[in-house]
Amino acid sequence: MKRRVINLSNGTQSRCGIANCNDSIKRSVSRKKVDLVPELEVRGNGKKIGLCQSCYRIFKKATKKDRTLESLGR
Repeated sequence: MKRRVINLSNGTQSRCGIANCNDSIKRSVSRKKVDLVPELEVRGNGKKIGLCQSCYRIFKKATKKDRTLESLGR
């Protein structure tokens, strides 16, 4: 099965939206959800934040309990 490469950058920002991180963007998530994670300090503004793989991993681990509770409520 072929995997397609998706470019999440709009040309102006191709770096992670977290302060002190300059890796390339792999995922894009809601700013409201990222603001709930105290370990991640967001720079810039906008509705979506681009995260590199390592920052996304931190985000995913920090929001695991919330995601589990959301899925149980459905």
